[in-house]
Amino acid sequence: MKRIFVITAMLLSSMTASFAEDYYNCFGVIAGKNATKDGYVILAHNEDDGGDVMLNIYATDKYLWEELPGFEASDAFLNRHGVAVVSDNCPSKEDAPELTDGGIFYDLRVQVAERARTAREGVRIIGELVEKYGYRNSGRTYLLADSEEGWVVSVVKGKHWVAQRVPDDKVFLIPNYYVIDKVDLEDTENFAGCKDIVEYAITRGWYDPVKDGEFSFRKAYAKPSTRKGARNCVRHKAAIDFVCGGYATDNPDDHPVFVKPAKKLSAQDMMELLTLHLDGKLSPGSICCPTTVVSNVFQLRGDMPKELGCVMWTAMGHPCIEAFIPWYLGLRKAPHGWGRFASADDAMANHLSDGKNLRDNYPNGNYWKYLDRWEAAKDDLDKVEKSRRRLLRPFQKLMLKEQKIFEKNMLKKYCNGVIVNDPDGLASDIRKHLENCYKQYDLL
Repeated sequence: MKRIFVITAMLLSSMTASFAEDYYNCFGVIAGKNATKDGYVILAHNEDDGGDVMLNIYATDKYLWEELPGFEASDAFLNRHGVAVVSDNCPSKEDAPELTDGGIFYDLRVQVAERARTAREGVRIIGELVEKYGYRNSGRTYLLADSEEGWVVSVVKGKHWVAQRVPDDKVFLIPNYYVIDKVDLEDTENFAGCKDIVEYAITRGWYDPVKDGEFSFRKAYAKPSTRKGARNCVRHKAAIDFVCGGYATDNPDDHPVFVKPAKKLSAQDMMELLTLHLDGKLSPGSICCPTTVVSNVFQLRGDMPKELGCVMWTAMGHPCIEAFIPWYLGLRKAPHGWGRFASADDAMANHLSDGKNLRDNYPNGNYWKYLDRWEAAKDDLDKVEKSRRRLLRPFQKLMLKEQKIFEKNMLKKYCNGVIVNDPDGLASDIRKHLENCYKQYDLL
């Protein structure tokens, strides 16, 4: 895969203005099952935020939960059914939303994590809740995946939403604007959404069937400055180039909703994609950018028990200088130092109310060591990154090699349904493996 970005002078000249408007550059990827080497869906995501940030990870019998205290739009979940959910900010045009009881926001992803048995069911849950309460934020796209299907769910402030299934042989890529284009709600195998998604756009003057031709969700509903913003366009183009092995157009209107990869993608390919910098430099158009706080690759393999087949590979902070470490779904309790509360229930109860002065209040959190490394590196990132990459590349290969050995041993040890009968034993072995991975990593 090529790592060369070609950018027009026009895009570069407008970068600074676009960057000032919104520096939170979350980026998401879903690869359909026939587009991956595993033969199952892979979801990848960079979470980008600013302000007082602390990452906690809770492991329970319900889900793996990556928590950023105080944030309503940032947490990632991988639930016990092997359904992963993350999201990207996608501002909309909506300025007159219909909300009931104040609307819904953070709880939307929590409901998916607690209730969805498949990604498709997660789509239904989001749609029902948005239509019942209305979405409180300007707009957002949720990425949902299980081993068999990936779904993209774009919600608009108020009670409008639309969803599209990722084709099995294609890859979906999204910066911070809506990507879903043409919509066919009669094709229930591949689409879902509120019934008046087109009619409402007409009443608001966002879509004229005579003038505009076929309805386009992204053109009708996206905030224009985000849809044309250089920050988004450059990242989207760079990701398409990486996946397709060629060069995409600079015009975001010409970017396809899904692309055919030049080769079948592995988890390692996804990790590499999430590290990309613009022209090799840290800048507003980079996929790994200054505000990246955590990076994930969700391996969702369906040919083994979910406890082992579903893995949340996590790079703490910036993936350009940090390795991805495997967190297995079968884990029942995170190692010491990954949660500011003793239980996930306590963390959930305090999630929105306890999000300030986190470093002072919880100085022993493991996340701070990675944050400190980034703070020390960012003034001379080029030098630090080159040095770190020389260490990280062989270490990442080692982690992937050890993954195969570990899983083979676990499947042998917990064969014949014993995984079901002894989840605590498996969880203990997974925890030991995770602790060993971090022990090896800390020696780099």
